[in-house]
Amino acid sequence: MLGFITWDVDPEAFSLLGRDIRWYGILWAAGVLCTSLVVQRMYKYEKTPDKWFDSLFLYVLVGLIIGARLGHCLFYAQDYYLSHPLELLKVWEGGLASHGGAIGMTIGVCLYSLKITAQKFNWKLFAIFSVAGFALGGIVYYLLGVFMGTPSLTFGELALMGLCIGACIAMVYDTRAMSIKTLDRLVIGVAIGATSIRLGNLMNSEIYGGPTSLPWGFNFVKDRHWHLPLTEGGGGELPAHPTQLYEAGIYLLLFFLGLFLFYKTSARNRTGLILGITLVGIFLSRFCIEYIKNLQEPFEVYMQETIGMNMGQLLSLPFVIWGIYLVWNALRKKETAPEPVRQNVKKK
Repeated sequence: MLGFITWDVDPEAFSLLGRDIRWYGILWAAGVLCTSLVVQRMYKYEKTPDKWFDSLFLYVLVGLIIGARLGHCLFYAQDYYLSHPLELLKVWEGGLASHGGAIGMTIGVCLYSLKITAQKFNWKLFAIFSVAGFALGGIVYYLLGVFMGTPSLTFGELALMGLCIGACIAMVYDTRAMSIKTLDRLVIGVAIGATSIRLGNLMNSEIYGGPTSLPWGFNFVKDRHWHLPLTEGGGGELPAHPTQLYEAGIYLLLFFLGLFLFYKTSARNRTGLILGITLVGIFLSRFCIEYIKNLQEPFEVYMQETIGMNMGQLLSLPFVIWGIYLVWNALRKKETAPEPVRQNVKKK
């Protein structure tokens, strides 16, 4: 059996022009590159125009970066960043959220779909869903106050979360003919990209789990919180679950599953099937792993005590529900014609 692993890897890979380059940044960039190469290969396999992929890559990359940054700032530290708005721009100091990145990429795909299909944006639908999401977030805040005392999240946090989800649903629904087919392909590449990013978290000695007596427990001695007691959000100098590797392993399996479904089965002709399976796999596993993962923010302690979930789990639920719906909807319908990405495109 393995003994406990002392993880003392330096998070800084090298210095360039007086600035430290971290492994996390390198692996994050590698994840984006791998995602683009995988999706580009699928587009070529279906004989889709190269300019379509170039446009998609630009929209998705911008959406990913903006969404991941805003997701961290607004879902995990809203009060601070609203008081210091210029700090939002300091991406190099860290602070990226995977759920925000997922929302940002989805919005990017919707904007790409509007461009490719020359479809007019439905502002009325967007406004209705956004207002409904904002109101639903406020209702959840009120119900938490009624049944559980003082809510662990502020009204602004829940209302903003609802608004973002509502806006995203509106855009996906409005452009669903093209967006879901595009996401069926993009999500396969995203799985390998997420694998690389979680390895970056490992190199950073961050986002790890609670204490474990299992022989593969890691001593994350490079983490500045490792010496703090467990009651203060530290590692207590105890071997911990390497949850980064747990998630990376699951994402890697989903990547190979996605490739198999796309190239070896007719799943790519069932719109939403690959996307749904991957969403359930990624976010349901994330939901479960959060139970053994250290909390990222102090307010999440109260969240777990009141609603039994932390922020990561709460944000995962809409994606799991959406994934289940997509799988059910894809299986109940007949297969579409081959080369689905090329359909529903208007001639300009």
